[in-house]
Amino acid sequence: MENTVQDWGDAVFVSATEALQNFLGFLPALIGAILILVIGWLVAGLLAGLVERGLKMVGFERAASTTGISSFIQRSGSSWTASAIVAEIVKWFIRLIAIQAAASILGLDQISQIINAILLWLPNLVVAIAILVIGALIARFVGSLVRGTTGQMGFSDPELLGNIAHYAILAFAIIAAIDQLGIAETVVNTLFIGAVALVVLAGGLAFGLGGQQTAAQITAGWYQKGRDASAKVAQYNEAQAAHARSTPAPPTQASTGSAGTGPTSPPQGEGSTPTESE
Repeated sequence: MENTVQDWGDAVFVSATEALQNFLGFLPALIGAILILVIGWLVAGLLAGLVERGLKMVGFERAASTTGISSFIQRSGSSWTASAIVAEIVKWFIRLIAIQAAASILGLDQISQIINAILLWLPNLVVAIAILVIGALIARFVGSLVRGTTGQMGFSDPELLGNIAHYAILAFAIIAAIDQLGIAETVVNTLFIGAVALVVLAGGLAFGLGGQQTAAQITAGWYQKGRDASAKVAQYNEAQAAHARSTPAPPTQASTGSAGTGPTSPPQGEGSTPTESE
């Protein structure tokens, strides 16, 4: 019985010793992970503040207000500005880098892989936001340009044409941003192809039905011009044939010889034969 109690004590002692050794071996990694998290949190906050102030200095807020992004954020019930959102994305990007480094130190490979996937996706989010901002600026500019140009050309509804150009470019920008994020790429591409095909089909039907009379007039004009050209060619050929019939044929060499003074006598030269009187 005494030996059994002694064996249990040895087992507990050995287990406690191993646990303490493991903890002491894990303690430096834990301290290092905590230091990385603290430093990463501080650096993230500092850089986020610098990014927000820098965006405001370069006029990012003005561009966001011009494109309507700021009003969209306000309608969503958020008190953040567009610069603050970008700064928050930068902040969490750096924080996730710190968390991934801490997880790698602690040997948490699964967490490190998940955070790595998120880090690889965050630049796509930044690019998608840039696409939306730039697309909205281009859509606003093109819409105003189309509206002013069609108004000067005397179109009946330049406002409608400007809005069509504006929202068409904005729709393309939204589709490009969603595709950049990798959200339902197959569905988005299918919808995009279907929308383009629908626009082309609608344009073809509108031209075919609305411009039917115009197309018939154009075709009739081409047909009449072809007939006039054929008649002119036929008249020219007839005139050339009549001219050829009325013009006498030029005299040939045989007829020229028969029209002269008759056959010429051979010359009386040195080689002539003497007559009988001689």
